Amino acid sequence: MTEYPVGATHTTARIVNALAGGREAGVTELAEELSVSKASVHNHLATLERLGIVLSSNGRYRLGLRLLDLGMGIRDGMTLYQTASPEVNGLAESTGESTALVVPEHGEAVHAAVEDAERNDRRIRLGSRLPLHATAAGKLILAYRSRDEVEAYVETHGLDRLTDRTVQSPSDLRDELRSISDRGLAFDRGEVWEDMRSVAAPIRQGERGDAFAGAVAVLGPAERLSGKRLEEDLPGLVLSAAKRIELDLAD
Repeated sequence: MTEYPVGATHTTARIVNALAGGREAGVTELAEELSVSKASVHNHLATLERLGIVLSSNGRYRLGLRLLDLGMGIRDGMTLYQTASPEVNGLAESTGESTALVVPEHGEAVHAAVEDAERNDRRIRLGSRLPLHATAAGKLILAYRSRDEVEAYVETHGLDRLTDRTVQSPSDLRDELRSISDRGLAFDRGEVWEDMRSVAAPIRQGERGDAFAGAVAVLGPAERLSGKRLEEDLPGLVLSAAKRIELDLAD
């Protein structure tokens, strides 16, 4: 069996990804970039346009907002989002920083809600997907997984080095995950961007509180998130917000 059972669907996804970020491109440009025939690219784009996913003008194609509508509808229907949203908002007000609700999806930390993204220079915004091993919320996700699941993550996704501070070895990652599990708190001290920091606490469910649902995080520039503020002041606020979300989910 091939890696992708339906090759045409994979090609469609590659075209959509190639147009991400507001990019515009023509058929020939995409065909050369993706090593796909121009006829195939044209047919995929024509189908996507009829489905309302792609827009075209003067032979140039770009993504429309149809996927945003679908994604927001999914997010808004999540019980976790509905419950956590007021706390994420309140945490942003009390800290004066960007805050986020983060959930795991396909080996990435997905930011299902982000408040005041301009306070982190919009590097992390609604829908941002970051590697688990390099973010505070992502490491929390891994800390609540079994050893076999963590090894599978490393084997599948690797430990890409994003900065000099990014964890590089599986043994170092396991050591940090044990510390996170014991403390119930995780930090990113410049592991995705050298000048960014974050702190995150888990949102747990289940009778024993051992089922990971997501994470709540505060994130921002190192010039504001450092020293006692990062290590002592913000953790208490983040932990309190996560606990209130857990209690509301249990009701």
